[in-house]
Amino acid sequence: MKTISLCLGLLIAVPAVAQGMASDRADLAQRLSQADADGDGQVTRAEFVAYRAGQFARFDRNGDGFISDDDVPRLLAGRFAPRLQAMRQQFDTNHDGRISRDEFVNGPARGFDLADANHDNIVTAAEMKALNDKSKAIRGG
Repeated sequence: MKTISLCLGLLIAVPAVAQGMASDRADLAQRLSQADADGDGQVTRAEFVAYRAGQFARFDRNGDGFISDDDVPRLLAGRFAPRLQAMRQQFDTNHDGRISRDEFVNGPARGFDLADANHDNIVTAAEMKALNDKSKAIRGG
C-alpha cells in the first residue's frame, strides 16, 4: 500500500516539477533577452554580469548592500523564503546568511551556462530559441 501511495505521489509531483523547470527556463530566456544590452540578439557573459549588477538593487530593497531576510516584507516572508534560501545556497560564498553585491554579481551563472550550449561565453539567438523550445516541450505546448 505504501508503494502505491508513493507512486501516486510521484505521478502527481513529476508534472509539477517539470512545469516548474519549464517556467524557470522561460524566465531564464526572458532574463537573457533583457541582458542583451546592445540589442544584437546575443548575450555575452559580460552583458549578463552587467545585467545582474543592475538587478541587485531590485533584491536589496532596504539598500544596505546585502540581500537578506531584512529585504523581504514580513507579510511576504513565507512566500519568498524558499527563493531567498535558494539564492543563499547559490551565492552566499562566505556563509554569513546574506548575499553581498559582489557575491551576487560574480556568483555562479548556472542559467547562462545552461543556455550557452557550446560554452563560448555567448548565448546566441539560436541558443535562446533552443532554451525556449525545451521549456515549451516540458510544458507540453
